[in-house]
Amino acid sequence: MKTTPLTPGQFAQYEAIVNEYDRYRKLSQEEKEDLIIRIATSTYINLMCDWAFKHVFGHNEKNLMLLLNDILPEEIVHIEYEPNEIDLWKGDDRKVIMDVLCHTKDGRKIIVEMQRADKEHLRNRLLYYGASMIHTQLHSGDSYGNMMPVYVICFMNFRLKHDTDKLIYHYLLREETGESYSKPNILDIYLCELPRLASKPGKSLTPVEVWFDILQNMSNFASKPEIYGKRYDPIFESSLQSPISDKDKLQYFRSMFDDDVRSYLTDEDREEIYAKTVEMVARKLKENNISLQIIASSTGLSVEEIQAL
Repeated sequence: MKTTPLTPGQFAQYEAIVNEYDRYRKLSQEEKEDLIIRIATSTYINLMCDWAFKHVFGHNEKNLMLLLNDILPEEIVHIEYEPNEIDLWKGDDRKVIMDVLCHTKDGRKIIVEMQRADKEHLRNRLLYYGASMIHTQLHSGDSYGNMMPVYVICFMNFRLKHDTDKLIYHYLLREETGESYSKPNILDIYLCELPRLASKPGKSLTPVEVWFDILQNMSNFASKPEIYGKRYDPIFESSLQSPISDKDKLQYFRSMFDDDVRSYLTDEDREEIYAKTVEMVARKLKENNISLQIIASSTGLSVEEIQAL
């Protein structure tokens, strides 16, 4: 194996994840090593990955408000997170599980999604998410006048077909002459297509263009570009890979291969997958006659648990 900052135990864990996927299992050993090292040792995590996006924006109000205030026309001064999975209305309803869901102090709902790969019927999916958040606002006896706006913001690493070429496509409910259906507008959908950024060397970037560059290229940066100044320091600090726990690094690594599946797993599912991965690695190391003490220190299992495998 090439010289790498990863320990043999860490590398074995990452390799076990890679080998779960047919399209990567067929790579040569050298190609697997390059892939693992590139993902697991980058200075910053890849923000287009589902786990990484939630890590930076799904648990840090300041990070999320910094992003929202450069995208939305209204200033956001306060947000509170909500569970990203909403209750079903009927038992056979399609689940609604969002990347990030929050609300403002006055009750406006904000859904933020990251889509790394094109998904069929994405526009319908985003409309369904937004409509779901409209539906949950009113209870028996409430006035329809109590409805608050819902914003759906989707960052995507691909292009959709449009009649114009711009960075952000903002959709509202309007009459064909342009008259708003309601004031304020109840549902706004923002499509932010990251590949549409075509910055030129030396060109000063707008805040939106900076975000597009950060979201696309975070894992490619060796350090924060000085041109961005201190305003985005919290985003770069939150995106550092080194402080992340070994357990969470495995979650991140797996999410890099399969965002769509991971986004629908519960915490219990993730715990089970982690346990199975650790057991798989321990078995492999044991088969290669690695000492029980080394296996224990690499996996966190006890010597007794390893002996029982």
